[in-house]
Amino acid sequence: MKYFTKELEHIERWSHLRPALFRNEEPRIKLVGMTMPTEEMASQGITTETLPAYTARQSHESEGTHEDDLRLNRKLISWGHHTCLEAVQFVFYVTGVSKSLAGQWTRHRIGIGWTFRSTRYVKANKNMFIYPALEYLDSEEKVESIYQAYDREHRHAMEVYDELQKLGVRNQELRRLMPVGWSTAAYVYVNARSLRHFFGLRLERSAEWEIRRLAYLMFNHAMAVAPTLFEDYLQQGDGALDR
Repeated sequence: MKYFTKELEHIERWSHLRPALFRNEEPRIKLVGMTMPTEEMASQGITTETLPAYTARQSHESEGTHEDDLRLNRKLISWGHHTCLEAVQFVFYVTGVSKSLAGQWTRHRIGIGWTFRSTRYVKANKNMFIYPALEYLDSEEKVESIYQAYDREHRHAMEVYDELQKLGVRNQELRRLMPVGWSTAAYVYVNARSLRHFFGLRLERSAEWEIRRLAYLMFNHAMAVAPTLFEDYLQQGDGALDR
């Protein structure tokens, strides 16, 4: 099952024009790790998805089946009892996002952390760029013209970078030349409660297109492993969301 397909298709309406652009890179997300119950707990039927409900039962010393815990997940979320969601941690590897997006992302400060590729220690000679979606424009000819302007500026930035590098300028100064569309990569560590907060803000249509695209992609990964922790976001909005 894929979610937010219509929204993603709209953002990517001009993506067919970007492969030929200078060092274009598109976003890629991989879920590389998540909280797993111990072997003992798994033998009792506890899963990553049911761990929040299982731990929440401590308050009443209650017991339930796997299906009971899935139902309890939904109830806990509807009641606003979200502390137990911190039992589940996800680790994502994200590539093809801009420094501009990174600046927005790091405003989320609780229950989330990052290890970004260093621009001080990693040379940028082969670095990539993130081109704007321009999904709000309807003229393909105009979009092509705009992309060519970005293409020229990105080429120029790398030419100056290479020139100054040959003169002995260090990476920590060279990185000042790079535009905010410069591509970066990161490992992201986030618990389910904070991931819900991220989705609550960044799945909104008012969110900036790049971080909204990222939220759509991350949402699909999260739904694949723990749908009851996030599915309520599909019931919000104007009904245009795919399910």
